[in-house]
Amino acid sequence: SLFEHLDSDEIFLITKQGFAYFEEVFGLAYPFDKYDQIAVVDFNWGAMENAGAVTFREDLLVFRSKVTERMYNARANTILHEMAHMWFGDMVTMKWWDDLWLNESFAEWSSYLALVEATKFKNSWAGFNAERKNWAYRQDQLSSTHPIATDMVDIDTVKANFDGITYAKGASVLHQLVAHVGRDNFIKGLQKYFAKHAFKNTVLSDLLVELEATSGRDLSSWVSTWLQTSGVNTLRPVIESDSESYKSIAIKQEAPKIPAGSTELRPHRAAVGLYDLKDGQLLRRKSVELDLTGDLTQVKELSGEKLADLILINDHDLTYAKIRFDDRSIATLKAHLGKLNDGLSRALCWSAAWDMFRDAELSATDFIEIALTGLAGEDDITTVTALMTQLNTAVEIYASDKNRDALREKVAGALLSLLKSAKAGSDHQLQFARSYAALAHTKEQGAEIRNLLDGKFQGLKIDADLRWHLILCLVERGMSSRAEIDAELERDNTLTGALSHERCIAAFPTLEAKEAAFKKATEDESITNWSRLSAIQGYNRPIQRHLHEGFVDRYFDLILETYNTKSYEVSTSIIDLLYPSYLISTQTLAKTDAWLNGPGKDSHPTLRRHILEAKDSLERALRVRAIDK
Repeated sequence: SLFEHLDSDEIFLITKQGFAYFEEVFGLAYPFDKYDQIAVVDFNWGAMENAGAVTFREDLLVFRSKVTERMYNARANTILHEMAHMWFGDMVTMKWWDDLWLNESFAEWSSYLALVEATKFKNSWAGFNAERKNWAYRQDQLSSTHPIATDMVDIDTVKANFDGITYAKGASVLHQLVAHVGRDNFIKGLQKYFAKHAFKNTVLSDLLVELEATSGRDLSSWVSTWLQTSGVNTLRPVIESDSESYKSIAIKQEAPKIPAGSTELRPHRAAVGLYDLKDGQLLRRKSVELDLTGDLTQVKELSGEKLADLILINDHDLTYAKIRFDDRSIATLKAHLGKLNDGLSRALCWSAAWDMFRDAELSATDFIEIALTGLAGEDDITTVTALMTQLNTAVEIYASDKNRDALREKVAGALLSLLKSAKAGSDHQLQFARSYAALAHTKEQGAEIRNLLDGKFQGLKIDADLRWHLILCLVERGMSSRAEIDAELERDNTLTGALSHERCIAAFPTLEAKEAAFKKATEDESITNWSRLSAIQGYNRPIQRHLHEGFVDRYFDLILETYNTKSYEVSTSIIDLLYPSYLISTQTLAKTDAWLNGPGKDSHPTLRRHILEAKDSLERALRVRAIDK
């Protein structure tokens, strides 16, 4: 039973804080007679906002092992997101799916606002930037990008659009709208919207009427450019200076590269910050908030200022845009990113560096150097977790074949040093342990995974979930046995333990293990969705990419039948997660194109979207690898 692990005091605290906050901000009392929060086994989604009875995926609500503060933050965010839906979605519901964003974007924005203003998680906007906003930027630069408010032609399209644009871009654009009309005007408009439309269905114009009335602004052009067009703009500094001070600083805005041919230049309410390196810290000297319009906007307030070590466009993260740096700022970030004393500013710089890397403006070697240099100074565990994911992707997806092993060894070595220097029992120690085990490369590094499992790192609690993670990392390296994982299942004879056991079985570095996992994931109709996911996760280990080569043709052969005969949730998990994403080559690209132009030519548009998105990611990886000499 998970009852002993139920952190009811914390869950009730967040719930009570959320109710008090939303009732005050939204101006209406909670609209239903009861409020239940229910943990559900094998739930397909993270959570669902049934009126008065929210259902949660079990492992998002109850933690049976030690987790970092990031997970407590994520749980609080999920609780508040679903609670916000009681107003946005349940009390006032969109008339049709075209306005899905009226549900999801608002719940996303509201939950982060409540986290920062009503709970202990005061730095949550930094976490939003590090994780959620990067999700939006990635989604918005795929060929499948779509407006926030978009035409939903059928239910499969609706399901596909529960994505980074509808959630995180929508929330980011709402954050920009608040800056555009003013917070007080925005909140007053929401309150009038709820009062007028309680227990009714609405469309976008119903909300705009109230926001225009409270702000005194005509929002039609703002809505047109921000909600009804696709893509993300890029903001760059244009600088004239002498050896001591700035003659002028301007911000150049570029139209989105995707969709192709876009000329969209949006109005941005944004800030530009100057930062100086003093006493080992990068400190904000001055920040100027202004409206950026058209292709070039002068920041007149910064003319005459002495040269800064860092110019940060979109200081305070008010708008939604890719940002770039001047050469002086890039040099500062390469050496001192971790010394920025503000968590949100660091998150902005990390995100920009990651985006430059993904745009092939930095090589894998350069990005990894920046990340490892700055990582020691990063105290926000959500940002650290995001960086761990990015470092893993940099090594396994974006590094060239000739550099990958050396970079994997380098990153693992740096993480081991960080692990050894981390405070005993800290969140950083736990995160570095998990990330190190995933990237360990040499035989000696692999031996340290065994030392972790044997409890040789002071303060690191080796509980059930961490044990399974470490054993999985040993299994995929051929450093464990079936007897060991069977014994571990006896030790942890639970549903979670059984799923971890299945994942390990699929992760053995043999063709037989991959064959069994592939068949289980694609052919076995008797298993649960979570069992299928465990098989896929065990199959798809990046250090075993050579074992995937014989399955590529079989994958493309099964796409149509899988999509046409299985539920959307099952079929897309198979199609998305079994795509040969670690076989990054022109051969994989050619086979993808052959399917799109052959068997998949007339397939459902939503199915084609999934394959096109995989192709986009593959093409991006090939571009980034090309500069990693």
